[in-house]
Amino acid sequence: MEQLQRFFKINNSKDRMNAYLHCTDEYSELDVQLHESDMINFLKQQNIRFGIIQENVQLIVSKDASIQFPLLIAQGTPAQHGKDSETTYEFDFSTEITKSDDWNFRDVMRIPSVKSGQRLATITEPTKGQDGMDIFGNKLAARDGKPSNVKPGKHVIYKESDLSFYADADGQVSVNDRFIHVHNVYELNETITMKTGNIDFVGSIIIKGDIPSGYTVKAEGDIKVFGMVEAATVISGGSIMISEGLAGLQKGVLKAADSIHIGYINQGIVHAGKDLYVENSILHSECTAENQVFCQRGNIIGGSLSAGKSIEAKDIGNRLNTKTELYFGIMKEVNEREQKLNAEKKELQATLIKLEAIGKKLAQNTSIQNQDAKMRITLLRQQNSMYKVKKRLEEIDSLLQQTNASIGKEEEATLLVRDHLFPNVIVSFGKYKRLINTNHKYVKIKLEQNEIVINSL
Repeated sequence: MEQLQRFFKINNSKDRMNAYLHCTDEYSELDVQLHESDMINFLKQQNIRFGIIQENVQLIVSKDASIQFPLLIAQGTPAQHGKDSETTYEFDFSTEITKSDDWNFRDVMRIPSVKSGQRLATITEPTKGQDGMDIFGNKLAARDGKPSNVKPGKHVIYKESDLSFYADADGQVSVNDRFIHVHNVYELNETITMKTGNIDFVGSIIIKGDIPSGYTVKAEGDIKVFGMVEAATVISGGSIMISEGLAGLQKGVLKAADSIHIGYINQGIVHAGKDLYVENSILHSECTAENQVFCQRGNIIGGSLSAGKSIEAKDIGNRLNTKTELYFGIMKEVNEREQKLNAEKKELQATLIKLEAIGKKLAQNTSIQNQDAKMRITLLRQQNSMYKVKKRLEEIDSLLQQTNASIGKEEEATLLVRDHLFPNVIVSFGKYKRLINTNHKYVKIKLEQNEIVINSL
């Protein structure tokens, strides 16, 4: 109906997504019966071809008195863009240290670390976009979601089956806009200070500086220090290499599951799971190597040294006759532990004999046992003491068996001295001990037929 233009007009939104029906001043004179098709044709004359709201058309046709103009008569459908791929990280990025009651003030930083096989991140696939349409019937193109730009970097693998990234090595996680890396080596390009604090890392550590007194460095892999170590603690699940040396002040500790390579050791405590290589001297230190100790160019003076197989040095001892102890086959700490266990066992056996005698006397007096409450309590205490002593003796026997199992074959061990062997050096092969009381040069010392013998090289 062309006359509808007298009563209504259409205003469209700038984005062409909404059409509003306005009434003119002559709307009150509208007295003809309207049909739905009339309104639809009127809207089409205004080029409105999509999104017509049928409910509101019905209100106009029925001349509902509650109509409030302007009335939304058509509404387009906006384009729904696809969702971009999202990456959800599944490890702790934080470098903050949890400060518990036993917190060490030198623990100032946590290294975000993961273990091999650990899930690092999961991505969601992008979704497709859905096109829209405006009120004039024009298509509104939608864009699809963007795929993830994140790719597996060093020591990281990606599995399509679960859209996840996994660590392929133990190490420190590094994330940027494009890659997820796992660095199995943590590098510090300076001396340790309170800025870095103690270091505890699942991979290997390289320190291009010193480790000052009081700090602790732990690694499940190797540790390499290009400077020196003072009275600090260095613990490695692999090997330790220190370019300069250890000035331990009787507090510095080096402990490696594998071998240790170092320039010198002065007043340190050192344990190597395999071999100990010292370029220069070992002075007044306690060192243990499960296999061999090499100190070919330097001296071993003072302290104690234990090796499972061999010790080789230029000089051992000095002209001041400083006491120096060397242990082969059975380590010094194993020997000391065995001595303490045997001493405790002897005391407990004596105590057990006394308790058994007391128990017999108490058991003989059955009338007192049955009538005297104090005597019954005494008997119970005696039985309890007997039980505790026997249990501890069983524990000691078990520990002694373990100790004996750890003892090496001292008859295969050797001591090589490339220059001077000075007096007051104590050489022990297992339970056999010999005090060196004269000067020797260029000698090889072994255990032969239960006797420690010194042969020339």
